[in-house]
Amino acid sequence: MPTTTSLPIDYDDAYEYHGSTTVERTRRQHGRVVWKEWLIFDTVEEASLYFNETH
Repeated sequence: MPTTTSLPIDYDDAYEYHGSTTVERTRRQHGRVVWKEWLIFDTVEEASLYFNETH
């Protein structure tokens, strides 16, 4: 019977907010960017609230 080993995935998410309706999320694994996405909100207030809650 084959055995498998799972390694934990170490990554860090960074959020950037520049005062608009968009928050940028960047995921880094071992110092390298592996994924980036833009979170788009309907209002500046929603974006600001989301950003402030994640920090």
